[in-house]
Amino acid sequence: METLTVDGQNLATSDIVGANLEEILLNLMEHPSTTGRIIKRIFVNGEPYVEEVPHAALEVERTNITSLNLDTLTLEDVGLNFLKTGPAYLETLLEALGKIVETFRLGDEKEANEYFLNFLEALHLLMTLLEQTRYVLGIWQGGDDEQASSLNQYLESLAEVLGSILDLQEQKDWIYLADVLEYELQDSLRRLAAILPTLCQRGH
Repeated sequence: METLTVDGQNLATSDIVGANLEEILLNLMEHPSTTGRIIKRIFVNGEPYVEEVPHAALEVERTNITSLNLDTLTLEDVGLNFLKTGPAYLETLLEALGKIVETFRLGDEKEANEYFLNFLEALHLLMTLLEQTRYVLGIWQGGDDEQASSLNQYLESLAEVLGSILDLQEQKDWIYLADVLEYELQDSLRRLAAILPTLCQRGH
């Protein structure tokens, strides 16, 4: 490997160990130049690199890498980007939720549950990103902040709705589950879509 840069800054290739691209990237993420940052784009030998399957970077041997260039983002940038794109992501979830409700009401419980499990995974990812963003940006963490209290109350109510949904799923009460998804969870997600832009303002 002849050249190595992070955000345009040249690094000594001898400082970074690794026999393949994955090992090199893992070592790079421990380097002072990437502290508090995540990788946005990777260029190997001048070409954009995208890992199409997990751990494909193991197959890219160091001896085949002439140049490696990384563009990174701060965690704050990631958080702000999430707050900006979150409403659109929620709209996608709401569309999926509408189809799940319809499938439950048509009586196709197996297909509906498969869709619903994927939906819950996506929602869990969203909520995890929200909590991480609040922490990284230091916004609405609590205390006497009225807006923080309002958001925390919202999150508590959403947790209650999700708890009810999981109970109904265990009971296999599909019709009632469809009602809760349509009239309670959809409303909660729309409220969150309205909250995120305000969070974004607080993050600046």
